[in-house]
Parts: sequence; structure tokens; C-alpha cells
Amino acid sequence: MLSPKKTYIQNCTGAHMKSKEKSANEKATSRVISRVVFYILLVAFLGVTGYVLFFSAYLKISKISINGNEELDLAEIRSVIESKQQRKLFKIFPMDTFLLANTGNLENSLTSQFRKIKKVSVVKKFPDTLEITLQERKALLVLCSGEKCFLIDENGTAYSEANFDSPEITQNHLIKIFDRNPDDIRIGDTVIERLYVQYVSALSVTLQGIGVAIDNEYWTPSLVADEIDVKISNGGELYFSTQFPLETAIKTLNIVLKKELIRIQQADVAYIDLRTENKVFYKLTNVPAPPVEKVDNKK
Repeated sequence: MLSPKKTYIQNCTGAHMKSKEKSANEKATSRVISRVVFYILLVAFLGVTGYVLFFSAYLKISKISINGNEELDLAEIRSVIESKQQRKLFKIFPMDTFLLANTGNLENSLTSQFRKIKKVSVVKKFPDTLEITLQERKALLVLCSGEKCFLIDENGTAYSEANFDSPEITQNHLIKIFDRNPDDIRIGDTVIERLYVQYVSALSVTLQGIGVAIDNEYWTPSLVADEIDVKISNGGELYFSTQFPLETAIKTLNIVLKKELIRIQQADVAYIDLRTENKVFYKLTNVPAPPVEKVDNKK
């Protein structure tokens, strides 16, 4: 015979339901507390990380290494960099930290502030160093056009107005070229060709090699004429054309000086024109000019 099933009747007061609700509330409260603690720890972590990255002295740029300068003043370069580093991003975050130091911005600032800088590289070295390597332009000529004079580099670029009291000019004895037909020249313009600069730069040394002393001031009828006029120290002028090799012109001149004008003082020469290849024209003071003569400089 089967025993009867026992039937359990829950207490009608609902105590078991309250127990479940209490347990659910405790779990929800626990989850809320866990989330609050998590966010507090997250904010604290982000705050500490942000402080270390943006405000800590550990990542503050404190060393600036500058290499490659020859004539530029180190203090002036350092001053430009430090002034840029003193700025703040959004007026809050200092720019003199390893993270926010903008190398591209610093490179642009240096090249715009110092026209003598041809190339510059700014590299960050962890944790607190900026390494700056620069290459200076080499001033080879001073070009005077109108009332202004400009420094010309090896590429024929006018990169700065000339200060004749600066060591760059006084110590390097730069050649001055005067343009008889003044042009409007702006900083950064390439005003003469590279080959023209090389020709003029070699001219003085080459003439000294054959015993011709000249002044350090040259003239050109125009920047596009490919011509250069040189004043002989004792009087007279030499006319050259950069369209022909300098060696050919110097050889022709040397032949004329030795064979034609050996008994005539240079002070009696009005000009010697070497602007035609293998030919020379010259005029003596108060003496009629001789006919054109072809000079064989291949001997």
C-alpha cells in the first residue's frame, strides 16, 4: 500500500519571499559598491598616470643637446627652444614634457627663426632629452641689388640680409657682387644659379694664381646675363662670361698678359674682355684698341 504524499504549506506570512528579496538587494548593493570602487581606482590610476606623463619632473625635458652649429649662437638656439617649450596645451598641459614635445614644430620654428639653418633634426631621447642636429648654410657671396644686400649660399639662395658687421662677413672675406640692374629680391628666393656661384667663388683664387690682383667687389649687368665684371686692383676691368669654362678664360688671359701686354703696366688697361670663347678683346687707356685676335689656348 502506497504511503500518502506529504504536502508542505508555506507560511502565509511570506517570510521566504522577503529573504529572497533581501539576498537580491545585497547582491545589487555589492555590485554597485564594486563598480564604485572600480571607477574610483580607475580615476586614481588615470590621475596618477596623467600626472606622471604630463606633470612629473621625471619626464620633463631638462637636457637640450645641440650639434652641428658653427657660427650660430648656442644660447640663441636654446632660447628659441625653451620659449616654445614654455607654452601649454589648452592652457593646462606643459609642452616641455617628453610626451608633448613637438619635434616637427620645433624644427619649423628653428628654420624660420634662423635662416642660416639649412637642415635641422629634433629627436626626443627618453626620458628627458632633446637632441638637435643642424646643418648651417655656407655664405659664399654677398649680392647687393638696389639698396639691399643679401647673403647667398652655395645654391644661389638669398637666405638673409647682409650685416656687414657680422663675423660671417668680416671673418670670411665674402665676395660682394653689385647688380647694375636691381631686381626685387626676397628672402628664400634662388636668385642666381649654382654654377654661377661656383664660378665667382673660384675666380679670385684662379686670378691670383696667374699674378692678377683684383678687388673683392664684382659687378654684373644683370642676374640673368651670366656675366661678371672684375676690377683689377691697379685699375681696369676684366669681363667674364659664366657660359664658358673658367679655366679656358684664365688660360686665354694668361697668354695675352705674357705675350701682348708684358711691357704694359696693368694701370694702362681699360678693360680685357673674355666673354667670347678663345677670343680676347682689350682696350688700353688712351691707346686705340687693337683688332680682334683669336688666341689658341690649347698650346
